[in-house]
Amino acid sequence: MKPRFPWGHATHPDWRMAAALCLAQVEAFSRSGGVGLPTLGFLYLTDHYGDHAPDILALMRERTGVAHWVGALGMGIAAGSAEYIDEPAMAVMLADYSTDEFQVFSGMARPRPRDARTPTGRRASWTAMVHGDSSTPDLPELVRDMAHKVASGHLAGGLSSSRHRNTMIADQVLAGGLSGVMLSEDIALSTRITQGCRPIGPVHRVTQASGQLLHTLDDTPALDVLLRDIGVDPDALARKVDGEDEDSRKQQTASTVRMLQGTFIGVGEGDAFKRGDYVVRPLIGVDPGARALAVGSELDPADHVAFCRRDREAARADLVRACTELRETIENECGSLSAARGAIYISCLGRTGALLGGPSAEMQLLQRQLGDIPLIGFFANGEIHHNRLFAQTGVLTIFT
Repeated sequence: MKPRFPWGHATHPDWRMAAALCLAQVEAFSRSGGVGLPTLGFLYLTDHYGDHAPDILALMRERTGVAHWVGALGMGIAAGSAEYIDEPAMAVMLADYSTDEFQVFSGMARPRPRDARTPTGRRASWTAMVHGDSSTPDLPELVRDMAHKVASGHLAGGLSSSRHRNTMIADQVLAGGLSGVMLSEDIALSTRITQGCRPIGPVHRVTQASGQLLHTLDDTPALDVLLRDIGVDPDALARKVDGEDEDSRKQQTASTVRMLQGTFIGVGEGDAFKRGDYVVRPLIGVDPGARALAVGSELDPADHVAFCRRDREAARADLVRACTELRETIENECGSLSAARGAIYISCLGRTGALLGGPSAEMQLLQRQLGDIPLIGFFANGEIHHNRLFAQTGVLTIFT
């Protein structure tokens, strides 16, 4: 079984000291683990080090001998059981894949063709770890286009988050568009997404919608379906609204909106809800008179939806679910979780703090579920999974 990836993380006001601490950990891990010659580095920096990113990259390249690097800047980074939010910090992890098995790409270095093959005959452009600049126009379309460029159709990644310039690393420090590393079919990995939500009812089919206004689900008024899913009698509410004057109806509408706070709508197709990769959108309004809902995205009859709640209990349960599925996948394919060599976790900046239970709660929960796997990542301004851009999610990738 191959050894785990060397890795390290540190915080310090002086980037040189933080880099030295990271490199010391990497070197100690390399001496004890018997890993091969590293060829690909993952590097995540908080935006406190944004101005020094080129110097940090140059130092990492010089000290490790690794020529190829990918990563991003974040307002927070993650490593092991620690979350470094709004403080100077960095995390690094080194992989020892053959250079035939991966290719770093950016707007200045085009990715390999979708049908390219490795010397072993496997598909060279199988999947990709992707980082993006959230200020780039038409990002959802760029993500879909990038997914078409990999044979699996599957991406994992996130958007740089920064109070200054959004910065990515793809063999150099850059901004704008998408960049990352194309991975061949020879590189074994598994990914899952956690939405931080729990469905509060069954999956429904959209039967009438116009733009962002959802009229009916399963040929039933959308508001009625939602109320039944949360345990409220829609007929009683309708009678109350119909029997009141205009001011009272407005008050009743406001009361209904308050009752539905914390309720979201998951949108997907086919078995997306079983895979957990549906898109979560907010409810932005209700019309008790028309018994309709206003949703934070356009819908069409091909969509399926499920109403969801997002709270601490749901977020923790869904993260455990994602970890459990990954553990089972790795154990079935490799025989043991010890086959995991390293992991990348990209979480939404909006998930920091109280959602999972307090400072570093998310990473501590991950470590309890996965053990001492080398694990680094960052807190993003949008997450990428499969072929879509998400928000308020976490994307976990484990290399085996």
